[in-house]
This record gives sequence, structure tokens and C-alpha cells, in this order.
Amino acid sequence: MSWAVIVLGALMVFALGWVAGRSYGGRDLSGPRPLAGPTRAFDQLGPSIRAEIETAIASGHKIDAIKLLREATGMGLQESKEAVESMERR
Repeated sequence: MSWAVIVLGALMVFALGWVAGRSYGGRDLSGPRPLAGPTRAFDQLGPSIRAEIETAIASGHKIDAIKLLREATGMGLQESKEAVESMERR
């Protein structure tokens, strides 16, 4: 009789997993996908904030540029730093 309980339990776990997957429409819920590259978000900024960031970079105020980019995009510190550094190289 214990094998029947194990099989029934396994079927219930499978059914619950299947129902949970169906209730979300089969979408990937693992979180937001990263951008293709750190400069992609920078390229999508409005002209005024982009000019402000470029001015900060040109003035040697790299930290200010990183802060401005983070505030404008919500990017993480590392992503923002990489984006600003790539703009310095351009």
C-alpha cells in the first residue's frame, strides 16, 4: 500500500507543477532580462539627460556621470560604471 501513496504523491506534485505553469501562461518568471550591453540603455536616454552625462564625462566627473545614469535608468552600479566607461572610450 505504501507504493500507492508514493505514486499518488508524485502524481499530485506533477499535477500541481503543471497547473502552476499553466496559470502563468508558460511565461518565464525568473526576472527581468539583462540588456544586450551596458551602452544600450545609454543610447535610449533622452537628449537632455544624455547631454548632462556626456558633460560630466568630458569634465572628468565620472562618479557624477554614473550617478546620473543610475537615476535615469535604474541600472545597477556595475552596469552604469561599464556604460560610462564605454562612453569615455568613444
